[in-house]
Amino acid sequence: MILFLLSLLIGTILPITLALGITMPFSGVLIRYRANYTPKRGVHLEDEGFHETRAETDSYFGMMRRVHRLEGWAGLYKGIMPSIIATLIAMVALSPFAIFLSMGHKVLPGGRVVIPTPSGLVLWILSFALTVIPALLVIPMQIITNRTITTPHKLSAFAPKAALHLLLSPAERAHPWKLYFAPGVGLSEFLQGLVSPTLALLLRFVPGLYLSHRLPVLLASLPVIALMTLLLTPLQVMGARLTLQRLDAAASADDALDAAPPAYGEEEVMEFRTQQAPYTGLFDCGRQMVEEEGWRTLLRAWWVTPFFMVTSVVLSTAS
Repeated sequence: MILFLLSLLIGTILPITLALGITMPFSGVLIRYRANYTPKRGVHLEDEGFHETRAETDSYFGMMRRVHRLEGWAGLYKGIMPSIIATLIAMVALSPFAIFLSMGHKVLPGGRVVIPTPSGLVLWILSFALTVIPALLVIPMQIITNRTITTPHKLSAFAPKAALHLLLSPAERAHPWKLYFAPGVGLSEFLQGLVSPTLALLLRFVPGLYLSHRLPVLLASLPVIALMTLLLTPLQVMGARLTLQRLDAAASADDALDAAPPAYGEEEVMEFRTQQAPYTGLFDCGRQMVEEEGWRTLLRAWWVTPFFMVTSVVLSTAS
């Protein structure tokens, strides 16, 4: 039993922790940048220092500098504990699919293992399931992670009760399953999971849509990458904003802790949308964001998607 736990620690938890140790500062800044509320003139009562904050948070790297200035390195690593838990849950959810795919494996001379790749509709179903099912399962952890990242308070990983009391509304704590039905969050994850396998299926079966046999792979992939960026970025931006919206937020104001965790400072890193009516769903969120903040808000950090996709194409081509 001890050897099993040790192998689990070394083989699973430790690599996840190391990976998140590298990526967490970047993903945490991305969540803050995309969820930051920046209304147009006249929508927001502009207090002193508002313009200075707006200028500092108008770009991804500006937000990164602001987080480091106000909260230090600790602020850049906020959310790492719930991210580890969410990753472990997703890995457990993916294990049946991994077992299914490995059932038809072949061992070649030299010990190399080859797993046959499904084709057609089976590949689409598997791709969709591998993307959507883990994302839907970890919606509560995704909500907790994003709220942990954006809260101005210092939360301890060894005081989960106090942290959850601060991060969740009374309705959410009383009925945690309601987090799965947070307005727009599940639909955002579902649509994000639908985009990639559907485009891959179209490229495979629609004649003349894809000319990779005539062009270099990376060049031929550019239209697809552009289309995926236009589809995924708004969904990711709206998803980040919606995870911060609490159920029964009015009751949360009357449910404060007697001794709330200390804040990082008097100045908060980002602006929250608290004075307007809550978003009722994904499409209402998009409409309100365009009306209050402008359409460019939906494309915040759009370059993240093509960066990872180009990197994936390059690595797959090189291998």
